[in-house]
Amino acid sequence: AAPVDAAGIVGAARTEDVYQETVITASRGAQSPLDSPNSTTIVTRQDIRLSGMTRIPELLRRVAGMDVMQITGGDENVSMRGFNSRLANKLLVLVNGRTVKNDVLGSTFWEALSIDVDQIERIEVVRGPGSALYGADAFAGIVNIITIEPGAGKSGFRAGYGDHQQGYGSVWASAREGDFAYRLSAGYTRYPRWTREVADDRIDLETSGQSQDLGAQNVRIDLRASQRLGPRRALDVGAGYARSELDVYGIGPFNDYNLEVTNADVAVAYRSENVNARAYYANLDGYSLLNAAYLGHTLYAGRPQQHVANAELEFVKTLRAPASVVHDLHIGLGYRLKATAWSYLDDDMPIEHHGSVFLQDSMRLGERVTLVASGRLDYVPYLERLIPSPRGSVIVKPTDRQAIRLSGSTAFRSPTALEAYVDLPIQLALPGLEMLSTTRPPVRSGVIIDPEQIITAEASYLNQQSDYFEFEVTAYYNRVSDLIVLSEPQRTTLSQRAQGVGGLNPETGRYTSGLGGFENQCDVYHVVGGELGGRVYPVEGLDIFANYALNLSEQQRPDGCNALEDGRTSQHKVNAGVQVRTPVGVDGEVTFHYQSSQEWAEQVPMGTVIATNIYPLPAYTLLNARLGYRFLDNRAEISATVFNALDGIGDQPLQMHPFGNRIGRRFMGFFRYSL
Repeated sequence: AAPVDAAGIVGAARTEDVYQETVITASRGAQSPLDSPNSTTIVTRQDIRLSGMTRIPELLRRVAGMDVMQITGGDENVSMRGFNSRLANKLLVLVNGRTVKNDVLGSTFWEALSIDVDQIERIEVVRGPGSALYGADAFAGIVNIITIEPGAGKSGFRAGYGDHQQGYGSVWASAREGDFAYRLSAGYTRYPRWTREVADDRIDLETSGQSQDLGAQNVRIDLRASQRLGPRRALDVGAGYARSELDVYGIGPFNDYNLEVTNADVAVAYRSENVNARAYYANLDGYSLLNAAYLGHTLYAGRPQQHVANAELEFVKTLRAPASVVHDLHIGLGYRLKATAWSYLDDDMPIEHHGSVFLQDSMRLGERVTLVASGRLDYVPYLERLIPSPRGSVIVKPTDRQAIRLSGSTAFRSPTALEAYVDLPIQLALPGLEMLSTTRPPVRSGVIIDPEQIITAEASYLNQQSDYFEFEVTAYYNRVSDLIVLSEPQRTTLSQRAQGVGGLNPETGRYTSGLGGFENQCDVYHVVGGELGGRVYPVEGLDIFANYALNLSEQQRPDGCNALEDGRTSQHKVNAGVQVRTPVGVDGEVTFHYQSSQEWAEQVPMGTVIATNIYPLPAYTLLNARLGYRFLDNRAEISATVFNALDGIGDQPLQMHPFGNRIGRRFMGFFRYSL
């Protein structure tokens, strides 16, 4: 818990890489990436500063195998090794170990967090399933955003402004007095839409009232404090609040949705050598409606709300049994209360009580071999059953700075409140008609959606043998089944009408002519892929990194399964970058990103039905850059960034989703000062 003398460990030029050799997310305890049971990537504080990025998802784009998709100025969707989507829900996102997803939709609103990039120490990414320790929703991987500890660093501020009325501001104060330390931050962010959806002269549309130029706007404040209680013991407390306006895309026929949302959290944690305890409460309260609709159509105004209370208790012990085997034991219990509500969910949706227990034993057999056995049981109230999530890993280290890893695990994603309890009348293009989207219609009210399942096997080799370079090679196989998708809409039948299903809806005044909802997809995906990446430090002050990801997916359809071909994951992804730091204060970064073509199957309203169409999406290239200059003994800094510098060079504007905004070029300038 003592402050780290970074300069004394790694030298002044590499102070921001001090945590590069330590990760905590993969095993819930500090360890080298060489000892991790999963492939991991760290986005360091140096990466964050030199990139100039203020969007957290764009920081993640440099990670091998990461899928990052910007749809609007305020809507980014992130997944790992495929299966990205609108309202992406395959990745578990944590801030200091606390989940920040919204439980109504299961997605992460990245632009609604109470922290910004200037408060982040590092971002740890577990590339692969993590349900064995984190339970539901650690399906494809884990992103753990770790903030700068209270009392570390200096107080200061950063302000930025760019074209199209981009704005960024962050101010923070950090101090330590004896055993007590705190960090207080506040900020404001504004991002425009990439492209407007509605012109000012449209008289045939009703709009939400939100500015047609606004993509995201966020006002935030965050306070974290720590009190040392003795050797290896500390008490942490904190609270955060953010109020945001977002332009996001829903799923199915719901595009271009406006969301006003407040997020608040209060957390307390106790840390010691053998016992760790954490409890937090998080609240989300919002107001949502379509950005625009034709006159006479509804804007689907709704109020999403959630209350989450979470408590965890973990026991940690290192012991020998027998004397030649060192065990690192982690045993934990968890409880989570969820109360969610939305205007378009079943009225009888219950308050849910989730429970979990997990165990991990890392057994070191001599100096070169480690066996890791992990397992977790989760009770999911909606499913009314326990779901096991095992993981096993073998790590062999030919030398102290090389590791060969073999691992296998299972993971799951439980149905969200939207998927399990939706009750939404969708207006069709033909006036007076609607389709009822409900997973449990009266004719099959007892239906239960199964959780999504993934079985994975992974092999990797990590080499950090040299002080001038490091590289990693990873191969994986994923078997994915029971994906939760929108079901194909069905017209109501005469027999269903006789049972009271369909007909005139007195609440909306429209005739219900069909049924939709969510279901488990009938096909099975077999995904084979690999990742190759490395970083080179040829001379002091110069870093070069690059990685390549391959993803090959095959759909297995049993008899009677008519699922459409899924091609929404690029087969090839390339990331590369150069970072420069100079003694005279000039530094910067240039990054290059490439993704091959995709094909998306999306539902759209067509006349009296909602149909599924295939939309091709061409490959794209993204080039970003930053240049900065530090002065006044490194207390002050001016910098400039460009995003999508290649805009206008190709034949087609950059789009990351078939319905998404056309992504243009953006410039931004910053001034930073530390006391």
